[in-house]
Amino acid sequence: MSQSAKKVIMLGDINVDNIWPVPAIPKPGRDGLVDTIKMETGGAILNSTILLDRLGVATTLLGCVGEDIWADYVRRALAATGIDLSALQTTRDANTGLDFILVTPDGERTMFGYRGANKMLEAKKIDASVFDDTGLLHISGYALLEAPQSDAVLKAVQTARERKIPVSIDTGLEPVLRNKDGFLKILPALGICISGVAEVDALLGAETDAEAAEKLIGAGVGLAAIKLGKEGSLLMRGSETMRCPVFTVEAVDTTGAGDAYSAGIIYGFMHGLSLGATGMLASALGALATTVDGAGFGLPGREELVRFLAETDWPVIEGGAQIRDEILTLIC
Repeated sequence: MSQSAKKVIMLGDINVDNIWPVPAIPKPGRDGLVDTIKMETGGAILNSTILLDRLGVATTLLGCVGEDIWADYVRRALAATGIDLSALQTTRDANTGLDFILVTPDGERTMFGYRGANKMLEAKKIDASVFDDTGLLHISGYALLEAPQSDAVLKAVQTARERKIPVSIDTGLEPVLRNKDGFLKILPALGICISGVAEVDALLGAETDAEAAEKLIGAGVGLAAIKLGKEGSLLMRGSETMRCPVFTVEAVDTTGAGDAYSAGIIYGFMHGLSLGATGMLASALGALATTVDGAGFGLPGREELVRFLAETDWPVIEGGAQIRDEILTLIC
């Protein structure tokens, strides 16, 4: 069975996002009034999962929700997708995760999050059969914040290693700062590490993007993807290095951009894309995510991606035409 024919297990937080476009963040004690609100499924792992599903990648969601109306909302929203929910756990001890996101006119977001049921994911309830026909285990770094969810991560990684399934993680800065030891424990098991210079600096010590990538590769990571914001990203695999610039778009809301980028890296890995094509696909998905309000099902899908890649002026990158053709040939 080819890697692309296998599924990806997506382990992390499942939330309901409440998105509030505000003219400005109010001063303490003042009111912040909005004209519209938007409610969407959310959470970093769920955003990436929805995009992968739209691109035709089989996914299984591994997380925990409460027994409440928010969990019902998530299940109804995902019922029309191909996302496998059979491994989803429920708890009576906490409500489903909720995020309140304030978005200012410049597209920047300020998030208030309640992790709730997410951190209640239990290792003992993870059935090993979930890992059958799996090509990759992808983890959101936020799943390492607290036990018992962090223990579930360690069990999932151990099971994946025993079955020779590659492991991927999108670190996040806050999780790294709070649980450095947890990340260092699983680092040698990672086939992919999506991170930033600050996160790698906290883990291994790194001052530059190149040093961050080299430190991850030196620690045993197969593919290092260093996110650099407006400067794009740096990908390294073995001795091969590729700098991938960003696409120029008019940003509306940056919510979910990093999750879309991660989906691109995963898609490229599952389909054996070159390093350049993997990075530029991730850049395109990340850019597209900023052109819409919110994330979840609001994120652009395959049709929008194909049109964007075909019609948008590409940033300067070595072999750009070949890279574009490689991506379009696969996703069209």
